[in-house]
Amino acid sequence: MSNNTSNGISFWQLINKYKIEIPIIQRDYAQGRNDDKTNKIRKKFLGSIIEYLEQEDHYLELDFVYGNIENNVLQPLDGQQRLTTLFLLHWYLAFIIVNVSENKEVLLKFTYETRISSREFCSELVNNWNNLGEGDTLSEKISDSKWFFIAWRKDPTIKAMLTMLDAFEEKLKNKEKETLIIFWQKLTENQIITFIFKELNDIGLTDDLYIKMNARGKALTEFENFKAQFEKYIKESNPNGIDWEADHKDNPTELFSHKIDTIWTDLFWKHRGMDNLIDDEFVKFIAGIAITNYAKNLEIIENKEEGEKIKTELEKKSNGKKVTNEAVKRERIERRIQQLFNSPEEISPVDFPTKNAFDYLVSTLDKYSIHANDEILPNNLPLWEYCKKEKIEINSIDNIDNNLFIEFIKKNETTYKQRVLFFAQTQYLSNTNEFNKESFSHWIRVIRNIVQNNIIDSAQSFIGAIGLVNELSKGSINIYEYLVHNIIESSFASSQTSEEKIKASIKNFDENKKIIFLTEDTNFCKGRITFALDCIDFNKNNLESFSYEKLEKIQEVIEIHLNGNDVSNDFRRGLFTVGDNMFYNYWGSRLYAVD
Repeated sequence: MSNNTSNGISFWQLINKYKIEIPIIQRDYAQGRNDDKTNKIRKKFLGSIIEYLEQEDHYLELDFVYGNIENNVLQPLDGQQRLTTLFLLHWYLAFIIVNVSENKEVLLKFTYETRISSREFCSELVNNWNNLGEGDTLSEKISDSKWFFIAWRKDPTIKAMLTMLDAFEEKLKNKEKETLIIFWQKLTENQIITFIFKELNDIGLTDDLYIKMNARGKALTEFENFKAQFEKYIKESNPNGIDWEADHKDNPTELFSHKIDTIWTDLFWKHRGMDNLIDDEFVKFIAGIAITNYAKNLEIIENKEEGEKIKTELEKKSNGKKVTNEAVKRERIERRIQQLFNSPEEISPVDFPTKNAFDYLVSTLDKYSIHANDEILPNNLPLWEYCKKEKIEINSIDNIDNNLFIEFIKKNETTYKQRVLFFAQTQYLSNTNEFNKESFSHWIRVIRNIVQNNIIDSAQSFIGAIGLVNELSKGSINIYEYLVHNIIESSFASSQTSEEKIKASIKNFDENKKIIFLTEDTNFCKGRITFALDCIDFNKNNLESFSYEKLEKIQEVIEIHLNGNDVSNDFRRGLFTVGDNMFYNYWGSRLYAVD
C-alpha cells in the first residue's frame, strides 16, 4: 500500500509482454471456490481492489509473482491465483464497457495448460464475449451460451472462474459505465494494481525446486497472508511513529519479523490445535488484541467515505439531529469491534492504526511468551462458565489446565465477558515483573464479580467494561487497598463497583475476607453479596456492623439450601411457614431462587 507510484509491473503490462500460461503442475483456480472461508477471503480481496480503483493516487501492490519464461511464454510458479483473478477483472471491465474486441489479441494471451477444458473456456470467453445466453447472473448467461459445453461444468477451474465473475458483477453492478471506464484506464494505463515479478532464472531456482514448491498445492494461509501484510505495513506506513524495523536494526532478534517466526510462534505452538497448526489461534489472538485496543484507546484509522455514510445513517435515525464527528468515530469503532468479534479472520494491519495499538500488541505477545500460561491461574477461584476448571486436550499430545489464554484463542466463540477477564489478566502481567498468585487472585476476583453482575454483550458495553478495568488496573497489584483509597471515575458497573469498595473497606478485611470470598463463590450469590449482607443487618455507613460469625451462618444456609439448580426441600418447608404462604410463590423472583 502506498501513496507513491508503484515500482512493480501491472497485469496488463505483463500480458502485453508475454503469453501467460498456467502450467499443468499448478492446482486448479481456487479463489473462486464456493465455501465460507474462500467467500470471506474473496470478499476481502475484491473489496481491496475496488477500494484502490476508487481512490486517487493510491497504488496496491500484490506482492511477488515468480515464473519461468521460455520462448516469450511465462509459466508462473507462484501467483497463479492473483493472475487469474486479474485476467477475469480485465475481461469483465472490457465486457461491460464493450471493448473486448479492441483488446482481444491481448486477452487471448492468457491461457491454462492444466486442462484442455480450462484452456478452451478462456479462449471462448474472449472470442464470444458478445454471444451469451439467457440468465439472471453472468455465470448463468455464460453457461447458457451455445459455445459453452455442459461438460465444462465439472471443471473446478471453470466453476471457480464463473463464481469470481459473479462476484465482480455483484461488486460493480451499481457503478456507472463512466466509472468503470475510469477503472479500466487505471488498470491498463496508470498501473494502479501491480506486483513484483521475478523470473526463476534470476533467483537461481531449479526445476526440481519448482516441482517441489508446486507439489505443495496449498494456498498461503490467512495468517501467512496477514503476517506478510503486517510486516509490509510496518515498513511502509509507520502509523503514528511506528518504525519497528528501523528502531531495532542493530538488534535483529527484536525485529517484529524475527519474533513472529520465533518466540511468538513458540508461544502458540504449545497451544496448537488438533490440526497441529497455529494459524487460527494466532489470527484470533491478534484480532482479539485489536478489539481490546479499539475499546481501550478509542482510536481508528480515518475513512472519510465510511464516516460520511455512518453520519448520514445516524442523523436519519435521530430525525435530522446533528451528529458530532466524535459520535461517528465511536460508531465506527463499535462496528469494527463487532465485525472482528464475529469474524476474526477479517483482521487487517490497519486495525493497529497508532503506535499505542502496535506497542500493546507487541508487549502482550512478549508478556505471554515469558510467562508459562499454566502458571497464570488464580488460587481456588471459580471463574464459572468463563473458564471452567478442567483439563483441556488442546492437541493430540498435550492436556493442560484450562486458562484464560486458551479461552481467548480457542476455536469456539470467546465472549465479551471472557475478553474483559483476559484484558484484566494482561493488565496485571503488564504492571509487574514478579507474578504473585495471591494478589493476582484478588485482582481477578474483583473483575470476575463485576463481569458476572453486569450485561456485557455488545461492543458498546464492552467498551465501558474495558474502560473500567483499565482504570482499576492502576491498582491491580493491591486492588483492595486501591478500592479503599481511590474514587472510581468510570460509570460502568457502578453498583457492583460500589459493593467491591464497601467489602474492601470492612474493618479488618484481611481477617474477614475468607468468609466474604466463600459467600461470593456460591452459585446463588456469584460475586454479589448485598443480599447476604442485608441478612446480617450490615450497614455500609457503619463498617463495624460486619459480623464474621453471622455471615458464616448465612453462607452455610446458602451453600446447603440455595446452591444447586433448585432450592432444597427444607427451604420449601420453611417458605410455607411464613405469613400467608405467598413466599412460596418465588417463580420470577429477583433472587432467582430456582434455576
